[in-house]
Amino acid sequence: MIKDLVNLSSFTEFLKWLVIFMLVLLIYVLIIRFLWNTVLVKHITVLRPVDKLLDTFLLAIALSLFSGSCMCKS
Repeated sequence: MIKDLVNLSSFTEFLKWLVIFMLVLLIYVLIIRFLWNTVLVKHITVLRPVDKLLDTFLLAIALSLFSGSCMCKS
């Protein structure tokens, strides 16, 4: 991933890459929030709904770390 950033030819290409990365990250966080609040909270009684987007983002990082896969791997 870092090698791809170094090889970018222009600033506009970097901005395109950054916008795509942010959109993918936002979609990933929203899917996790939806699944957490609608599925897991209803079936596992000790879990509470996620209220803030930051909490969902941190949950996504934790899930990526524990699952052994990360969005940033190429």
